[in-house]
Amino acid sequence: MSYLIRPFEHFEDFEQAEQLQNVTWSAVETVPSNMLIAMTHHGAIGLGAFDVDGRMVGFAFSFVSPTQLAGAHRGLSHHSHMAAVLPELRGQGIGLQLKHAQAKAVLAQGYNLMTWTYDPLEAKNANLNITKLGGICRTYIPNCYGQMRDGLNAGLPSDRFEVEWWLNQEIDEWRMTSGEQRKVEIPVDFQAMKKADMAAAQAIRLKTRKEFEQAFADGFVVTGFEMTAGRAAYLMTKNLSQ
Repeated sequence: MSYLIRPFEHFEDFEQAEQLQNVTWSAVETVPSNMLIAMTHHGAIGLGAFDVDGRMVGFAFSFVSPTQLAGAHRGLSHHSHMAAVLPELRGQGIGLQLKHAQAKAVLAQGYNLMTWTYDPLEAKNANLNITKLGGICRTYIPNCYGQMRDGLNAGLPSDRFEVEWWLNQEIDEWRMTSGEQRKVEIPVDFQAMKKADMAAAQAIRLKTRKEFEQAFADGFVVTGFEMTAGRAAYLMTKNLSQ
């Protein structure tokens, strides 16, 4: 489909972003349009993908953040709090193009790093964040947002990875191996697992939480992700600087 990515410019853009949140996460978890406006006036970046009729089909929203990574202050960055695409249009690359447009806007503000959180058990998001965008991860946050009530997250602790996406410097050092590697397997379709067997979903949440926390404590970094029709797994490599 044809669409244009541009910054939020009109009150209607912010209202459409609020409506798209409702579609994605339900009204109980949305950031209202007046808050989005206030944050944009003070350094936040709101970008929408609009079709030929001016309908917002996707958006991404980030704000300036002081960054603590691996126990050290890394200056200022942008934290991408939300990104969404209409359900019927997912899988067409709109989300990927929004992230690249977001990166250009962040670089234009003078920042080199973007971070965001996502559920590490969501394989499609992992494929986007780690494989396609080239992000890394070394931070695991158990129950990051507490007990969420929206349709995607209700019923389980809201554990999250925090992704680092370094925008204008090489991070090949993270992808070098020292002979020490680990893999952590996750469900190919976690949402389907939740619907079929919530107890099994809870068990895999707690099992992988333990595996990721131990790996990060041992100096491993998520540097890759593999997904086929039957399996999905993170590739973790030892940080050579440790």
